[in-house]
Parts: sequence; structure tokens; C-alpha cells
Amino acid sequence: MAKKAVHFGAGNIGRGFVACFLHEAGYHVVFADVVDKLVDSLNAQPSYNVVELGTHGTTQKTITNYVAINSRTDEAKLIDEIASADIVTCSVGPRILQFIAPVIAKGVAKRSLEQTPLAVIACENMINNTANLAGFIKDPKNTPAESLADHDKKTVYANSAVDRIVPDKKGEPSLDVQLELFYEWVVESTPFAKAGAPQARDPGYSLG
Repeated sequence: MAKKAVHFGAGNIGRGFVACFLHEAGYHVVFADVVDKLVDSLNAQPSYNVVELGTHGTTQKTITNYVAINSRTDEAKLIDEIASADIVTCSVGPRILQFIAPVIAKGVAKRSLEQTPLAVIACENMINNTANLAGFIKDPKNTPAESLADHDKKTVYANSAVDRIVPDKKGEPSLDVQLELFYEWVVESTPFAKAGAPQARDPGYSLG
């Protein structure tokens, strides 16, 4: 069965960095966003290009095997995608984490204890980014106290550090993204070990 990743935020970093990384690791990517035009464009276009700019020239990668969901108008479908996903990631900005938390909580609630725990990794420019998201997801208004024991068996939360520059792009709007060649995406492995889940480098959680 193909691996599935749900990514919140289909902007330049979401499409150009996170989704590109997931695509190359063999994931089917489900974008979640609230911008109608962007969601429609992704669903209408079967591929887009990611161009990496370096001192020795450029390289181009073509991203395929994705769909997009409007998280504002099609929450039920998004919940089902989260319930069957392997990984949930996000690049929405620190202030938006509280708004994506409720739907993630609902997706986790639909998961079976027999499934491999869902890896949740925030890709935001902030300290303890995933811990902050986890705090919103586990808030009693999103995950009732009596559900926390099962919730913690269904998820693994890992903080990460992301560094990639997206140069300004001029011209007509396009799904294609230009990025600087250099990047870092460091994900802590300790939470996976504590949960008794496969390590991040194993097939169930591998990002590359």
C-alpha cells in the first residue's frame, strides 16, 4: 500500500520543499489549504516543477501523485485522509497552528489502534514547532481528556528545524516553485523511540 502524507499549506514552501521531499520519498501527497484558486489549480494540473537554483546551475524536479483538499469546505474528506495517512506535516505559519489542530484531532480520533502511529511534524519557523501544534491538538476542546490515552498511542509528535530560501519570483502566477539549492530539515528521532514506533529512518517513517 502506498505511503500517504497530508500536508497543510500549499504555498511555496509546502509545494516546493516539503511536498517535493515527500514525493521523492514515495509518498502520495494530500495538500490541505483554504485558498480556493490554489486548491483548484492543483487539482486541475497533474504536475508542477520545482527548480533548484545553485552556483553551478539549476536542477528541475517534477512533482506528481498529489491531490488538494479545501480544508474550509471539505473537512469530512480531510478527516478521512488524516485517518488513513502515515504522516501529517504543515507549513502554515505559527499563528495558524491553532486553526488546523481541530481537524487533525478529528482525524486521529478516527484512527485504529492497530494502525502504525501517525507521525506529526510541523515545519514552521519557531522553536518547538510540533510541540506547539500538539498542545493545540490535545486541548480538551479538540481532544477530550478521556481520549488522550488512545490519542497518545495513535500519534508520534516530533519537532523539526527547517531552513530553505524561496527567492522572489516575477511573472505570471504558476504552481512551479524556485528554491535555493541549500536546505536543512532536521527531525528529532527521540519521540519515535519513546513511542515504541519504528525509528524515523525506517520505511514507515522515512522521509528520504
